Amino acid sequence: MARKEKKDSLTKRLLISTSILAFIRIGALLPVPAIDHAQLTFYFQTHAVTGKFINIFANSNTFVIGLFSLNIFPYINASILMQVLVKVIPGLALIQREGTSGERKAITRLTRLITLGFATAQALSIVIYLKRILFYWDLFLAAEIILWLVTGTMIILWLCEIITQYGLGNGSSILIFT
Repeated sequence: MARKEKKDSLTKRLLISTSILAFIRIGALLPVPAIDHAQLTFYFQTHAVTGKFINIFANSNTFVIGLFSLNIFPYINASILMQVLVKVIPGLALIQREGTSGERKAITRLTRLITLGFATAQALSIVIYLKRILFYWDLFLAAEIILWLVTGTMIILWLCEIITQYGLGNGSSILIFT
């Protein structure tokens, strides 16, 4: 009886993990609504160096800036920065080693805020690059693209936490692996 419950639990955890990973992969292919991807395709076809560079990563002539394009990378950067800060700031190291669960949650919250900052900076760099590609670029469009990309990153962070809590293993590690 216990063995069957364990198998059902494992099946449920595997189903949760694979479903979320499939959702993230599909979300990476959904284009950001504010961007005219026909203009992107035209730009990459007419600029050989950029087109070849994109072809290396996308493995095709079509390129989509998707909702989840930033993926988990801003969180990875934030985690690395937090590890450095814990080594440099003695108070953070003490909280991480001996702090209560509430204090450790504060470090997790700080990591999420830093993730938000990194996601905004990376989305801003994409928007600045798109300025020379898109014909109708303005500040409202830039803000809209940044909002879409940052929101996608924070959704991925949330989904990784769901995988960690209810699925198999560490969600961000599994997403990096896939």
